[in-house]
Amino acid sequence: MYLKHAMACSLGHSLNKKSLRKQQGNMIVMALFIIVVGGLLVASLIKALNASSASTIQQVYGLRAELAAQSGIQNALEFSFPNNGVAQACNQTINSPSSFANVEGLRLCSYSTVCTTEVINFQSISYNYYKFSSTGSCTIDNSVVSRTVSVDAITE
Repeated sequence: MYLKHAMACSLGHSLNKKSLRKQQGNMIVMALFIIVVGGLLVASLIKALNASSASTIQQVYGLRAELAAQSGIQNALEFSFPNNGVAQACNQTINSPSSFANVEGLRLCSYSTVCTTEVINFQSISYNYYKFSSTGSCTIDNSVVSRTVSVDAITE
């Protein structure tokens, strides 16, 4: 009985050594597979984060360009409808002043506003029809982001 048990143990021991020798290269293949898959996952995450960051920057500069365009509209409205209450016809282009570059959030931005006035007669009453259109643009590195805002107004 002792001999049977010793033989069974030695047979099992030799089988384990043979199967271990056959599996020796498998761990290297599995390790390489895990490293490659992990590297691909990390690379795709970095690419997604960079794309998200670029998109956020574009949105921020787009908002700044829109604010610059709105500033141009407000400037043209102030010219056409001054505080004294007498509306003035405007047919001009207004560009952002040089002091606009000193505004903290709009440092690399500018605007160009076009104002036109038409006289419209309707049922023997004359109306002044104003069209305001302003394009704000901001520079980021080598690209420019721009937004256009338009406003219409009419007076008797």
